Amino acid sequence: MIDNFIPEFWASIVLEAAQKAMVYAQPGVINRNYEGEFAAKGDTVHIIGIGDVTVVDTADGTDQAEGDEMLDADTILTISQDKTFRFLVYDKQKKQAGGDILSPYMRRAAYRIKDATDLYVAGMYVDASSANKIGTDASPKVPNTTAGDAQNVFNLIEDCSVLLSNNNVPTDGRWMIVPPWFSGLIVKDYHREGASAPGLSEIAHLTGKVAHIAGFDILESNNVPNTSLTKYKILFGNDDAITFADSLAGIEPLRHQKRWADIVRGRHVYGGKVAYPDNLGVLTVNSS
Repeated sequence: MIDNFIPEFWASIVLEAAQKAMVYAQPGVINRNYEGEFAAKGDTVHIIGIGDVTVVDTADGTDQAEGDEMLDADTILTISQDKTFRFLVYDKQKKQAGGDILSPYMRRAAYRIKDATDLYVAGMYVDASSANKIGTDASPKVPNTTAGDAQNVFNLIEDCSVLLSNNNVPTDGRWMIVPPWFSGLIVKDYHREGASAPGLSEIAHLTGKVAHIAGFDILESNNVPNTSLTKYKILFGNDDAITFADSLAGIEPLRHQKRWADIVRGRHVYGGKVAYPDNLGVLTVNSS
């Protein structure tokens, strides 16, 4: 058996590494305001509904109106995803390594957790407000770098920003997640205007951020959903829209019964909810 295996240590390392690599499920895109306590698929987390707050005139000598009330817990976030990873560590490998044999495996586990989680959150585009949609599968937008064109990449991004503003969505924390070919158009248009290309800093490589345009942090991901292979669903919104909760419910070593090896397995449970659909939109674009 692997010596000095501490489950809590490796669970925290794997989950922290996965979260650092996420694009859709990173802080600033989703929020974790309602994580609560859970350990398995089917567990639920209550999201507290918040009513509007009114501002009224005040006059001396008159009674104040009753305060606005918080709404009851009326929205449920269900932990709907239950994933397991496992790998073998052979005795021969442990002897040959002579040191930390687990870290490379754990990094790969973290990468796979990140990828599965991002795909899950990316699929939440279907819950965006119908009022916040530009383009459709039948009539997608075709972004370009032609100055002044209605479908110029910058004009399309600006149109998305206007949609959110029309819905009174706060300007703080706005983001948009685009596929690599779309961010390539942004870079080309920057070059055409004589500006330096974005996306070259260390922070860009860690978070996927490639630019800040029309109030959006523009993030890049290979997990942008697409239909018919060419029609991409570019999700945009602010960090109030999607709430998310996850946990590495367990990680443990086991002795393999048929090989001279140990099994290391872990269990990742998570779920998400579009708490504010009006704060979320979709831009459907064709890659060609």
